[in-house]
Amino acid sequence: MTGDPYGELRGGRVLVTGGLGFIGANVCGFLVRTLGCRVTAFDDLSNSSRDALAHLPEVDVIVGDVRDMTVVEPLLATHPWIIHLACRTILTSAADPESDLSVNGESTLRMLELLRRNRPPGLRRFVYASSTSVYGNCRHLPTDELDPPNILNHYAATKLLGEHYTMLYYMAYGVPTACVRYSNVYGPGQTTRNPYCGVIGKFFDAAGEGAVLTVHGDGEQTRDYTYVDDAVEGTALVLAAPQAVGDVFNIGTGVETSVNVLAQEIVALSGGVSRIEYLDRRDIDNIRRRALSPEKIRVRLGWQPRVRLREGLRATAAAQRAASAHAPAAAPQAQGPLASGSGAGIGRGGTAP
Repeated sequence: MTGDPYGELRGGRVLVTGGLGFIGANVCGFLVRTLGCRVTAFDDLSNSSRDALAHLPEVDVIVGDVRDMTVVEPLLATHPWIIHLACRTILTSAADPESDLSVNGESTLRMLELLRRNRPPGLRRFVYASSTSVYGNCRHLPTDELDPPNILNHYAATKLLGEHYTMLYYMAYGVPTACVRYSNVYGPGQTTRNPYCGVIGKFFDAAGEGAVLTVHGDGEQTRDYTYVDDAVEGTALVLAAPQAVGDVFNIGTGVETSVNVLAQEIVALSGGVSRIEYLDRRDIDNIRRRALSPEKIRVRLGWQPRVRLREGLRATAAAQRAASAHAPAAAPQAQGPLASGSGAGIGRGGTAP
């Protein structure tokens, strides 16, 4: 690619739903600090905190429910660029499937219908954050976007539904949409005070205390771990690039890493004191192998992951040590049903779904 890949996005007004979640807060930071955007983070605080953006006073934080269109509609009218990250988590979706549907599916439909009906004159892009979970047990590795969906849980079903609505509103009505499929995003800022924190954050938390790292199953299940800075840059490119409209893009590394290798790396980075303990497999642990091909987004948009897993783990460990050394003890966050931009399919507990 030649020229500025971010083009008109620089300095633009961007709405980020789930903007106080892990990926959401990092997206806000990149948009403000790197691209000079004027950003609004919309979040219900059910599973997040204003502290996530305390270092970015430039971001306008609005608290509300993404299903409340009386609040969302005026935001859509004034933000040409929209990233829809707010979602239910994979661990809570089966417990309340109707709420899972209303957040992951219906909120997306309602936003798209408002965009179709109102046709904001400055609308540039609506990007929907989906998940590698839609692939289920993949037929080919690394998996590309042509691999058929294989839905194994409620979360994957509603994420795919959101994708279908997003593509429908481009094909049928010309709304400029695109989708990204994240794969196990990790990095600095994943707080283990959030019970839906990724497996890497939980492993680091346990290893830092010399506690046991728990793995569900035999630990030979593999995942494709994507560093958050890479995921954020890929998302911004999809948001900005005209050639991304009407398409779906994997955001992953194409590299498989077993949970056993991951745990061993984290134990070594944390001093080598902790041991690994194996527990029975959970119902959500039904994916044996996973790796996403980034070839399409590389060819079309010029994006490719830059941070290898070991480098990303070292950066995450350093950030966690710095935070522990300087931050006062924090009160537990109130928990609620929404993932607040958690990133769609990030691994939880001792394995990654």
